[in-house]
Amino acid sequence: MSEQTASTPAAAAKDSPFENSLGMRFVPVPRFSTLFSIWPVRVRDFEAYTSAHGIPMPEQAHGSNNNHPAVNVVWREASEFCKWLTKTEQESGKIPKELVYRLPSDMEWSAAVGLPHESGARPDERSGHADGFPWGTDWPPPKNSGNYSQELGVDDFEFTSPVGTFPANQFGIYDLGGNVWEWCHDFYDRANECRVLRGASWFNGYPDRMKSSFRNDLGYPDARYTSFGFRAVLGAPLSR
Repeated sequence: MSEQTASTPAAAAKDSPFENSLGMRFVPVPRFSTLFSIWPVRVRDFEAYTSAHGIPMPEQAHGSNNNHPAVNVVWREASEFCKWLTKTEQESGKIPKELVYRLPSDMEWSAAVGLPHESGARPDERSGHADGFPWGTDWPPPKNSGNYSQELGVDDFEFTSPVGTFPANQFGIYDLGGNVWEWCHDFYDRANECRVLRGASWFNGYPDRMKSSFRNDLGYPDARYTSFGFRAVLGAPLSR
């Protein structure tokens, strides 16, 4: 993991991520000007938000510490965290007014995991069509490829693992496979009831759900599970 960091978002690169006031690090991804956090939002990051608002911290996964991904966070709470962090850092001058922290779009997440352009107007139309996994094309996953179901025998964590435990992808981003399902901005389909979740989690062991292109369709906005977390990105606001 690179120790060199960029002082401004504009200077961010794979080997010198932009580091914000919480110590979250952001790098570029292909096809978008959006910067991606190199790991999911950690317990320590989300605790800064709950402490600032005087609200209780959700119950975390058994055995987790400050460096594990925050879990049991519903979609609205993830979005509110991003709004709070945006306001805090715009006011302090850490980020410019034209940039916001937010959840990634479905297509931004695909770019971050290394998928090529996917056809389909909605996430449900794109789900599962592109082959391949975050670690490559072979099944089963190799040892130390991520935090997945214990039945696969690829890692030693029963529940969540500290962020950045497993190797980063070609863009310097960690945990895009396993650990926690990650909330995205988009609705899953035209019903506009469920939000997209990407990346599988410590709970998953079936190949169809672990494909990089799979979209979880069970993302009801009030769903609160120890396998659900989120990743923040830094970029232009989304229209919806």
